[in-house]
Amino acid sequence: MNGSWVWLLLLGLTVVGLAAFLASGTLDQPVILSPAPGEEVGLPARVVLGNLPAGAEIGVRLLDSYGRLVGEDSAQARGGRAEVVLFYDLPIGERGRLEAFTPLPGLEGKPLAAREVRFADVPCTWVKVYFLDPGGNPFPLIRRVPRTPTPARQALGLLLSGPTWWERLRGYWSALPEGVQLADVSIRGGVAEVRLEGIPEALSPQLSALAARQIALTLLEFPTISGVRVYADGRELPPPS
Repeated sequence: MNGSWVWLLLLGLTVVGLAAFLASGTLDQPVILSPAPGEEVGLPARVVLGNLPAGAEIGVRLLDSYGRLVGEDSAQARGGRAEVVLFYDLPIGERGRLEAFTPLPGLEGKPLAAREVRFADVPCTWVKVYFLDPGGNPFPLIRRVPRTPTPARQALGLLLSGPTWWERLRGYWSALPEGVQLADVSIRGGVAEVRLEGIPEALSPQLSALAARQIALTLLEFPTISGVRVYADGRELPPPS
């Protein structure tokens, strides 16, 4: 599997979600359930939308006080709701605007719902999270994150969350399958041991090696880590080359 096929698959799933929305026969607009109008959003921003047909893909973006896009992502509706955990760049100004949109090229410009928000003043830093470019090569994408005493765990959580919808649209993807969870990460003598759950045994050796390399490169940016070992459901993945 290469990046082009992953991109086509994701685009196809998005189209199916939009088709489900149109076929539902409802003209109701999505509703922003959280945050409330004028409410302060933290980092990440946690957005809940309602009034959505099952399977519909909905996008969320944040604009700062100058109208500059600082973050966007999408999620699939389940049970009429969708929840988006949105990491965003440093905004200019205290106030901003939250918009819901259709995450399809050519349709993303028109907001389906919007409200004003305020940005919390959160001590933050930036981390590099390694995904794969369209050619299957590891590439660092930057995330602004709140400061934490466990940055390695935080970075792995971002990696397992996958690229944003706009990054996927540009061809970025991950060898880590959706649904994989971080069971534990420990650091001893400079070596990080990462234990994952939910990786299919049928995952090809090529994808397993790419997944291990994504994890290693993401963790090796931290000065306390000089080596990485990755375990999937108890079995060690091949060391990254």
